[in-house]
Amino acid sequence: MAYNIFSPGEIDESLFRAVCADFRLDPESTAEMLPYGERGNVGWETRRLYFDLARVQGGLFNTEPVLRQVADVKSALPVTRIFSFGKCNVSCPYCKRDCQFRDDDGNIVVATHVALRDLFALAEGAHARGETVRFSGGDPVVFPKQTLAIAAYLRRRHGAKVSIAHNGSGPAWVKKLAPDLSSAAIDLKAVPEKMGHVMGVSRQLGERIYKLSEETQAVLSAHGVILDVRTPIFGDSPIEEMRRLAETVAKNNPRTCFWTWRLYKAVHGCDWVVPQKEVVFEMLDRISREFPHLWMGVRAKWERGGMMYWLSGQRIAPMEMDDAEERGSGNGLALPRAA
Repeated sequence: MAYNIFSPGEIDESLFRAVCADFRLDPESTAEMLPYGERGNVGWETRRLYFDLARVQGGLFNTEPVLRQVADVKSALPVTRIFSFGKCNVSCPYCKRDCQFRDDDGNIVVATHVALRDLFALAEGAHARGETVRFSGGDPVVFPKQTLAIAAYLRRRHGAKVSIAHNGSGPAWVKKLAPDLSSAAIDLKAVPEKMGHVMGVSRQLGERIYKLSEETQAVLSAHGVILDVRTPIFGDSPIEEMRRLAETVAKNNPRTCFWTWRLYKAVHGCDWVVPQKEVVFEMLDRISREFPHLWMGVRAKWERGGMMYWLSGQRIAPMEMDDAEERGSGNGLALPRAA
């Protein structure tokens, strides 16, 4: 399948080959990527780091329930360029990111083989525009050497760091990548006994991944990486379970950790309950009072950006955010099954 790389830059060929040798990668190899749209566009997605509004000078999260005031949100927030790898080591039934079609067995059936050098060129283009490369998917843990190689290339050529969106199952891999990370979004999808159901794996494996996610978060906290723990919220998510999850998230350094609750939107093939916004907000009020040092938030307008924030039991509304992202992604888009 033909593909289009978004605004690639010019790579340093000798460094590219040296990094490939370091990580035992064939310079002429490919990696499976999720295209954006029907034209095979690769790397056309961006995501702004909205938690950044809760950070103060020095990059740490504020100890007071106050957001940073900016004149223009769209230009003030860091932009990440999404590298969506086309494989994952779990099969979350609700996972419907743009163009990530899955069959009835959970297999990704739309993915594009992209030349490794084109991914390095995509990274060069992102850096030239002042963006941070963010490895996502699928899940980048399935492409560990490619991720490490691109991160090493950016560090050695530009002194730049990268970001990841990861399901939390790879603490050993994350430890290798941590020195090159500026931020990481790590999933904690449910309490241990329900992790398997939400991730489309066995209960035993789900419980194991919960522990691995805890280890991954601890690694990132130890390295001072900004950590965004992400949890999907369903209409039948009880507050008792959210309290248990809060106890886990609160183990992280509160100056470098943010907890994002992600409202589940109806997805074809799932009969899970869609949450009511105000019910979730009331739960956030209570949990925030019980864990006053933990920054928390929920995406209020997933497609257009924007977020509601909590700290010390206080609900904090940001300034008006009418800043549609040109290209974005989300798990709320109900896509048809592939034929």
